[in-house]
Amino acid sequence: MYKKLFLSSLLCLFLAACSKQPQPYESFEDAQVALKALNMALVQTGATKGNNIEKDQLVFSDAYLTKRHTIYQSLMGMELNLNQIAQVNYLVIAERFPERYFNWPAQVNVLKNMLAFEGSKNTPDNVITWLKLTQDTLDSAQQSNLKLNKVELTLLQSYLLSAIASNNVQPALKSHIRAFSDYLASYKPRGSVGLRGLPNGTQWYQSKLNYFSGEVHSPLEWVTLLNEKIKVLDRVEFDSKLPTSHQKSFLVQYLSDEKLIEGLDWQANYQDLPAMASAMDMSDKDKTLMLAMMESDIGIHYHAWTLPQAKVNLIKRLQMSPEEAQYLVEDIILYPGQSFSFIQHII
Repeated sequence: MYKKLFLSSLLCLFLAACSKQPQPYESFEDAQVALKALNMALVQTGATKGNNIEKDQLVFSDAYLTKRHTIYQSLMGMELNLNQIAQVNYLVIAERFPERYFNWPAQVNVLKNMLAFEGSKNTPDNVITWLKLTQDTLDSAQQSNLKLNKVELTLLQSYLLSAIASNNVQPALKSHIRAFSDYLASYKPRGSVGLRGLPNGTQWYQSKLNYFSGEVHSPLEWVTLLNEKIKVLDRVEFDSKLPTSHQKSFLVQYLSDEKLIEGLDWQANYQDLPAMASAMDMSDKDKTLMLAMMESDIGIHYHAWTLPQAKVNLIKRLQMSPEEAQYLVEDIILYPGQSFSFIQHII
């Protein structure tokens, strides 16, 4: 009898363990650490020889997407504060949209980041695998009318040409890089540089506006609200220092002196941009800059402004050079909606 009772108890414990598996990530901080490791090729915090690029770190591969989804699902089961919940919901919603069809986010030189892990004998093979996957995914995406815009295409081509010119890239790997460069040389980008040029792009953009602003307004409603403020603006001088690349967005760097609030999104450099922007003490000059950026953001991603149109608009609002306007417009194209993090200071 006691033997049967003992076996029965063991069976119950086994079934209970099977029915309630522990979460692989138990806190917001654990999940953030896991996301940083997963995104090693996107936000490189310093590669060292001997580090390995694993299969699930090949950006937007099936293994990567599965691992990222697992982390997001763990986060959804945690007790989080309101800002953290908003971040998680935003990232989960983004899984539905076309981002995964563009394996190489154009704001980041992923190839250079991966090659920096030169201590790993597996890295060249993984780079080759990832380049082939990126080309195959771009081919597949075109069948659904999902195409890179010309800004993204130009940036990717520049990264490839830089690698081809480097003396530190193995000849065998360089031949694969050349092949992908040749592929992009004949690639036809989409006409619109904004998200509206993509299938479901308008909905994707709306989700970004909702998250960064903390409000739910359509782009047209935002236009009305912004115009009320813009029409009384005086043109101000743009005197922010611009970086040489788009690896970190202009807004991330704009907030670099503010108190850090941890985030989950690699595109925000793991910072909670809306929370940090809301806590910032803004001058009238700062507000004018952000209004001009918001206006251009909606112009590009909703009204399908061309790059020249957006540049002209910024120069009309801000005293800045064409080169500075070019950089800001590219940044708005690559990081849609981020400027709306500052909306609480303005509306």
